[in-house]
Amino acid sequence: MEIPKIIDGIDTDKNANSKRRILIRQTYMDLLHHLQQTKGKKAVFNTFLGVDVYIIMRESEQKTSNSAAYNWQSTYAVKHLEKVIKNAKAKEGVPIYSLPKTGKQKSFKYVNMVVLFYEFKSEEYDYLNFTIKLTLGIKNDGRHIQYSVNKVDVVKNKIIL
Repeated sequence: MEIPKIIDGIDTDKNANSKRRILIRQTYMDLLHHLQQTKGKKAVFNTFLGVDVYIIMRESEQKTSNSAAYNWQSTYAVKHLEKVIKNAKAKEGVPIYSLPKTGKQKSFKYVNMVVLFYEFKSEEYDYLNFTIKLTLGIKNDGRHIQYSVNKVDVVKNKIIL
């Protein structure tokens, strides 16, 4: 099945990074406004961990817009970020917690990182069946911050993180 040129308002062309980056930024702003209006806080409750996951523009959007713009599925996940955060969970055989690795993770003062997964499933469209990796940073005070959202590439049943 051929992938359409536009899916859920997302340009699927592999060279449409700048368009997707703009869409990601706007999606974050819309989601933050929605959360503030409906919940009074800029957080989504993750049922697996049993914690609120906060969305902070300078941390969440910055990292995600840089990485998720390269792949339309990652951008699609951002458009459904509230559902992804709420329902993401651990994947068997993959450690949930790790120490911050990159300079950016350390500069945001994360003391731990959390990796969860969410599977998009569609019986109608094959191209809408993919797995997303949701990375959270944990601050000293225990707050969980959404850090990044990326499509997971699977090669011969092996996950590439």
